[in-house]
Amino acid sequence: MRTRFKVAALIGIGLILALAIGVEPYVRYRARTAATAYHSQAEIRAVRLTWRGFRLLDTTLRLEDVPSATVHLPEIEVALRTSGPHVTLRGGTVSVVGARETVLRELQAWRARSRGSSRAGGGGRRLSSEVTGVNLDWKDQAEAPRESLWATGVQFSEDEAQVTLTADEARLGVRGSSLAVRNGRIVLLRGTQPPRIAAIETTGVEADIAVSTEGNTPVDGKEERSRASDDVGIALRSALVAIAGSVDGLLAGDAVINMGGVRGQLHMNAGQLGLGPGRLTIQRTNEALVAELAPEKSEIAEGRPDDGGAGAAIQPLLFRLRIPIRTGAGISQEISAELDGGPIKLSVLGVREGDLGLFDVAKTTLTTRARLVLSEDGRSLQLGGSGTLKNLSVRNSGLSAVPIEGMNVAWRADASALLDGSHVEVKEGEFALDDLRLLAKGEYHRTGKHFQMKGDAEVPLTSCQAMLDSLPEGIVEKVKPMRLGGTLGIKGQLRFDTSRLERDFHIDWRVSNTCKLIEVPRELSVERFRAPFKHKVTDPNGRATSLNIGPGTSQWVSYGSISRFMEVAVMTTEDSGFRRHGGFDQEAIKNSIRENLKQRRFVRGASTISMQLAKNLYLERSKTLSRKLQEAVLTSYLEQELTKDQIMELYLNVAEFGPMVYGIGSAAQHYFNTSAAHLSLSQCLYLASILPNPRIQHFAAGGAVSQGWTRYLRKLMETAAKRKWITEEELEEGLTETAVRGHPMPLRGPASRPSHGDFAGADEPDVAPDGE
Repeated sequence: MRTRFKVAALIGIGLILALAIGVEPYVRYRARTAATAYHSQAEIRAVRLTWRGFRLLDTTLRLEDVPSATVHLPEIEVALRTSGPHVTLRGGTVSVVGARETVLRELQAWRARSRGSSRAGGGGRRLSSEVTGVNLDWKDQAEAPRESLWATGVQFSEDEAQVTLTADEARLGVRGSSLAVRNGRIVLLRGTQPPRIAAIETTGVEADIAVSTEGNTPVDGKEERSRASDDVGIALRSALVAIAGSVDGLLAGDAVINMGGVRGQLHMNAGQLGLGPGRLTIQRTNEALVAELAPEKSEIAEGRPDDGGAGAAIQPLLFRLRIPIRTGAGISQEISAELDGGPIKLSVLGVREGDLGLFDVAKTTLTTRARLVLSEDGRSLQLGGSGTLKNLSVRNSGLSAVPIEGMNVAWRADASALLDGSHVEVKEGEFALDDLRLLAKGEYHRTGKHFQMKGDAEVPLTSCQAMLDSLPEGIVEKVKPMRLGGTLGIKGQLRFDTSRLERDFHIDWRVSNTCKLIEVPRELSVERFRAPFKHKVTDPNGRATSLNIGPGTSQWVSYGSISRFMEVAVMTTEDSGFRRHGGFDQEAIKNSIRENLKQRRFVRGASTISMQLAKNLYLERSKTLSRKLQEAVLTSYLEQELTKDQIMELYLNVAEFGPMVYGIGSAAQHYFNTSAAHLSLSQCLYLASILPNPRIQHFAAGGAVSQGWTRYLRKLMETAAKRKWITEEELEEGLTETAVRGHPMPLRGPASRPSHGDFAGADEPDVAPDGE
C-alpha cells in the first residue's frame, strides 16, 4: 500500500513538473504575443505557476515607438478569473530619458497604434489591471537635466466606473524650480473620451520657484526689447487660457480639485519667501475656471492672538484666480487675480524668520484688498487696491545698518502698465508710515532708448514731531530722542523728456517748513564742538579709530586763520550755493538729476557742505536710507544752531584730505609744508579737488601736480573768477602757479589760460566733483 502511494505521488509530481515545463513556454509565448499586440517587446527572466494563475519575474518592456523609455517590472502576477484575467504589477521602474516634446510625441504615436488592444485573450473577456509601488523617473537629458519628473509608490486601480491613480510622492523640476506632491490621488471616470477627472486630492504640495528679477539691457534705437517683453504677457495669457481649457476639458461636471498642504518657496535676487501651508481648490463656473488658495484652517486657529480680543481676531486671507473658458456676449475675457482678507499673521501665511530679511513674523499682520487684471489681449495689467502691514520688522542693508522693528505701513494704488515696459500710469497712489504720508500720481512712457515722465507728489502738512515719531528707531536711531516743533509739508512736480533734457526738463517743489529742534540729546549737541572732542575716523586698514580734535588742539585752525582761498575752493568744487541755501541746494539737486539722466548713470551728486559736515560729525559712511534721513535732520539742526562761518570752520577741520590726514591744518602741513593761513589759490584748489576721493593723489614725478590735474585746477580758477569769488589779479596770479608737494610756495611760470583742448589730461575728472 505504501509502495503504491509512493508511485502515485511520483506520478503526480511528474505530471505537475511536466505541466509546469509545458506551461512556462506557453505563458512566455502568450505574454510576448500580448506585448506585441501593444507594439512592445517583453523579456521575461522566469515564469512561476501559482494556485490562481502564474507570475512573471524580472520583466523588461520596451515600447517600439518610444525608444527613450524602458520599463522594468520585478513581478507581474496574472490571476485567471471567470470574468477575465486580472493583472497586478508590483514594484518596478519606468525610466525615460529624452526631451519633453520628443517623449510626448513618441507616446502619442504608440498610443495611436496600440488603441483597441485593450483586451487579452479571446471570448470577449475583459482584462482588468492593478499597479502598486511603481516608480517613475524621467529626465530630459542623462547628465545635468534641466527638466525632470520622478514619482514613487505609484498605484493604479480600476473598476467599471472609474480609474484611480495615486502616488506617495512626485516631484517635477524645471530649470531650477520644482513642484512636489505628497499622497496625490486622481480619479478618472470611465466611458468618456478623453477620460474626465472626477477628483484630485493631495495632502501636501510644495512649489520651489526660482524667480529672476534682473532687468533687461536696453537696446538702443531698436524695438526688439519691447516686442520680447510684450510677448511675455501674451504668452502668459495664452498659457493660462490653454491650461484652463485643458483642465475644463478634463473635469467632470461637478468635479472639484482639492489640494491640501500647499506650500511655496520663491527664490529671488533679494532673498527667499516661503508661503503655506494652504488649501487649493479649483472648480468650474459657467464662464470661467476659478482657483482659490487660502491658509489651512488649523493654521488660522493656531495663529489667533493670545489675548483673544475680538478686534485683533485673525481672519482668513483668500487668493482667487479667474481664467475665462467660454466666449460670448457679456463674458469678460480678462484674467483676474484677487487677494482679500486679514488681518492675518505673516507666520500663518507661511512666511518664515529671515525670509526677505523679515523677522518677528508672528507679530506682523497683513490686511489687504487688491485686484490685478490681465487684459484680453495680454498686453496690459491693471492694479487696484489697498493694504496694511502692522508691526513689520526687517533687516535690510539698503535701508539701515541695524534691524528695523515695528513699522506700521499702509498703501493704496490705482495703476496700469503695458507689459512691454513702454508705459506706466499711476492714477492714484499713497504710501503711509504711521502719520507720515506720501501721495503721488504720474506717468512714464518709453520710446526706444529715451523716456518721458510727468507726475505730482505731496507730503501733506504734518507735525514735525509726528513725522519723527512715525519713523522707526532702526531708521533714525541717532535722532530719535530729538524733540521737534513746527510743521512740514512738501508739494512737488516733475516733467522731463530724456531725448531733449536741455529744453524739456522741469522739476520743482515747494516746502512749507517751520520745523525747529527744541530738544537735542547731549551727544548730538553742537556745544560739544566748542571744545576738544573725539572724532571717529577710519584708518588706512579700514579700522575705526578716533582723533582728539577741536578748538584748543594743536591741529585746529580757526576760521579767521584759514586762507580765504580755501573757502573759495570748496565752494567751487563742492557747494557753490553754500552762502545762500539753508543746508539743501534745490538748484544743485535739479542739475544733478538732469546730468545723471543725460549720462544715464550716476556722475554727480548734490550734497552740500552742511550735509557733508553732518555726515562727518555724526554718521557712518554706509550708503543707506537711514543715513540720508538722519543726515537731513542733522543738517537742519546745524543750520539752525551755527553760522555759516562756524559751519565752514568745522567742515574744514574735520574733513578727510588723505589717509589719516584730517583737517585743513594737517593737510597744509602734510602736502605743502605750510600753514592753513598761507595756502595759495592752486594749493587750496588741489586740496578741495581731492575731497571726493582723498586717498588718490595727483602728483607727478618730482612732486609737482600732474599736468592734467593742473589744467583741471586752472579751469576751476576761471569758474571761481566768473562767480566773482576771486579778482582778475588773483586769477592771473593763480594761473601762473603749479602746486608742488612739500613746497610751501608753488612753482611759478607764464600765466596759462585753459582752452577746450587743454582738458584732455588722463587724470582729469569728466565732471567737477559736487558732493555725493
